[in-house]
Amino acid sequence: MNRRLLLTRIVQGFTITGFGFLAYPFIRAFVSTFAEDVSFDIDISDLSQGESKTISWLGRNLYVIRRSTEITEMLAVSNEALKDPFSKDSKQPDFAHNVYRSIRPDIFIAYKNCTHLGCEVSSRPNRLDVGFECPCHSSHFDPSGRVHRDAVALFNLEVPDYQYISRNLIRLIRS
Repeated sequence: MNRRLLLTRIVQGFTITGFGFLAYPFIRAFVSTFAEDVSFDIDISDLSQGESKTISWLGRNLYVIRRSTEITEMLAVSNEALKDPFSKDSKQPDFAHNVYRSIRPDIFIAYKNCTHLGCEVSSRPNRLDVGFECPCHSSHFDPSGRVHRDAVALFNLEVPDYQYISRNLIRLIRS
């Protein structure tokens, strides 16, 4: 085998390999069997009233909170001190367009990232007026993740898409 033929075959091999790497994302987008299942199940049976836990999903942290009856009753009353009390401008699934911003009034799930610059908010479970607080610029959110009118953040905390599999099992869904 001469040198020119060998180099031609090497270049052809690299060309075919490069084409394969280039075509793979397009083929993957059109073939549904390549779709990844990125759902995640959360067991909430261990949460009692007023408790929360942090879950890591898709590279972001979420709060899962079982609200107390005092907080659910307080949320039912309209609050004028909020920028977006009915969550019309905030990113959330359709089921969360209510004062609780959740399917069930006692369970609340939201990403921990502030909508201003993405800092992780901290939970304030013992306060009725402030449910979450951003340590970076002191934005305050109510227990439903709705931003207070005087806060720097413009939007409410982001609520992920989820569904109940059973009474104590929630499945997070990538939307």
